[in-house]
Amino acid sequence: MKKLLGFFLALLPLAAWAQPIKFGLTNLVPGRVFEFSIPLSAQAKGAANQAGNSFVNTARFGLAVPAGFDLKKPWQLLIVSSPSGGSPIAALRGYTNVALAEGWVLFAAEGPAQTQPKYDTFAWRGVMLGSALDTLHRNWPESARWPVACAGFSGGAKMSGSLGAILARQNYELIGIFMGGCNEDRATFGFNTHQPGEAFHQVPIFLSSGDTDPIATPEQHKTVRASMGESGFINVRLSTYAGGHQLNNEELRTALNWFVAQAAGEKKAREALSKVPGTN
Repeated sequence: MKKLLGFFLALLPLAAWAQPIKFGLTNLVPGRVFEFSIPLSAQAKGAANQAGNSFVNTARFGLAVPAGFDLKKPWQLLIVSSPSGGSPIAALRGYTNVALAEGWVLFAAEGPAQTQPKYDTFAWRGVMLGSALDTLHRNWPESARWPVACAGFSGGAKMSGSLGAILARQNYELIGIFMGGCNEDRATFGFNTHQPGEAFHQVPIFLSSGDTDPIATPEQHKTVRASMGESGFINVRLSTYAGGHQLNNEELRTALNWFVAQAAGEKKAREALSKVPGTN
C-alpha cells in the first residue's frame, strides 16, 4: 500500500508541492498582476493633498512575481511608471511578458480608483509609490534589500527619471532606468530637484528610440543623451530599433539584462577593492 501511495504521489506535478506565495491574506499566482488598496499615513496624506489636489486617503499598487518565486532568494524589482494622467498599474501589464521571463518582480503604484489628481506631479507619484513600497517591505522585509530599476515609456520615461532620483535619495539600490520614447531629459531634472547624491550620476540609463518615432524622434533622443552627459551622467546607453512610438520588448529585455550585468560588475569591483590593503 505504501509503495502504491508513493507511486501516485510521484505523479503529482511539482507545483502541487510548492508553498503558496503569501502577500498579506492574498495567495499570489506567478505571472498574474494582483492589485491592492492601502491606507495612507497621516504624513503621506498631507504630502499628497498639497498643490490643489483633492483629498485622498488611500493608494493602490500592482504586484506580479515570476515563476519560481521564493522569498528566500534575492530578486530584482522593476518599478513601472505611466505618463501623467495615465495608470502605472495598467502600464505595468505591458512589461510583464519580458520582465517576468527575465526573473524580475514587477511593481507599480498610483492613487485610489476613479480618482485622478488635478496635478499628477512627480511629487504626487512619489507619495503613492513610497506608501506602496512601505507596504511591500512590511509584508516582505527581504524586499527592502532588492536591487531596483525604474521603467517607463514616453511620459512614463520622464516619470521614471524623476522617481529614480527619489528612490536613490532614499538609499534604494537603484541599478538602472529604462526610458523608452523619451524626448526630454528628466533624469537631470530629478537630480537637481531631489538631490540624490553623485552616485545617481553612475546609474545605468537605457534610452530606447524608434527609428520612425514622430513623437520622440531619434534626434531628440540624441539631444537627451547629450544633456545627460553634460549634467554628469556617465553610463547612458542609446539604442535604436525599427519602429515608431511604442514599447519594444527586445529593447526592454536588453536593458534589464544590461542593468543586472552592470550591477554584478560593480559588485565584483567592490569586492576586489575591499581586498586591496589600505582600502575600506
